[in-house]
Amino acid sequence: MNPGTLISIIIPTYNRARLLREAVESVLAQTYHDWELLVIDDGSTDGSRTYLGTLAHRRLRPVLLEHSGNAARVRNAGLRAARGSYIAFLDSDDLWHPEKLALQIEDMHAHPECGWSYTGLALVDERGQEIPPVGGRRVPAQRGWILEALIKGQAIAATSAVLVRRQLLQRVGDFDESLPVCEEIDLFFRFAEASPATVVCRPLVSCRRHPGNGPWPPLDVLECRNRVYDGLLARTSSRRLRRICRRSKLRFTVAHLGRLRRTGLYAETRQALSMSFPYAGLHPAWWVACLQTWLRRSPGGGPASLRPPQGRADPPPVARGSSS
Repeated sequence: MNPGTLISIIIPTYNRARLLREAVESVLAQTYHDWELLVIDDGSTDGSRTYLGTLAHRRLRPVLLEHSGNAARVRNAGLRAARGSYIAFLDSDDLWHPEKLALQIEDMHAHPECGWSYTGLALVDERGQEIPPVGGRRVPAQRGWILEALIKGQAIAATSAVLVRRQLLQRVGDFDESLPVCEEIDLFFRFAEASPATVVCRPLVSCRRHPGNGPWPPLDVLECRNRVYDGLLARTSSRRLRRICRRSKLRFTVAHLGRLRRTGLYAETRQALSMSFPYAGLHPAWWVACLQTWLRRSPGGGPASLRPPQGRADPPPVARGSSS
């Protein structure tokens, strides 16, 4: 293996023995051969470790951890063990196209100014059948300095689609272990702040949707996503970026409130309304969500449960009439 072109592939996993096997097989099928595979097992009890023990491959290194349930901590264990000049991430329920690494490393060599690369993706079900996109594209077209596009959700940077130079990781730091969710969004924001990106405009990753990768607790998602936005706001002095970030934070909040309400999670919706009032309470869409929740409240709910918190700080300025 040549350290200058070695790609360290990091697969974090927990109790996904069947899916893990298929993910590993998609790595073994790569047409690019200068890689090492680190499978970071977070205390699996379903036979995953037995499977890893049967693999006799000189480039595969299992890293066995006690269970923590902290995805960022598991990924960081892989980063510490990695020896390559490039790092690639692959979730244990995703699959790579055989040419994924070859096309990305070729593109990275053609664009030495870019510290990271990402590809398109396809959503598939448990049987591997593609799920048609709804209201958006999955083959990205944004390259260069893509921070604005990432903030707006106009660029796709799924974890399993990213390849990054080790030098860039050393500059921006690793995954934030204080974030139980959205840790990859935080890291990709930091990538995009520090370096332009190149992109392979082909769906080279299959992201699987299955019962085992169901949603996180909704309030955790809202809180952590807002922490990611707030971290970016604290790091940038650009008025344009701050305006885009605030609008995206508001847009995500309103969309998240709608998802909570549509799934009947009215108690969580009320808590989310209270959490979001300091920065979203001036926007008409927030009050629409508030009214809709009150009209369709769960038993025991009511106007009192939707009142803004007392003693709040003044909210940051937000755009009126439009959240885009």
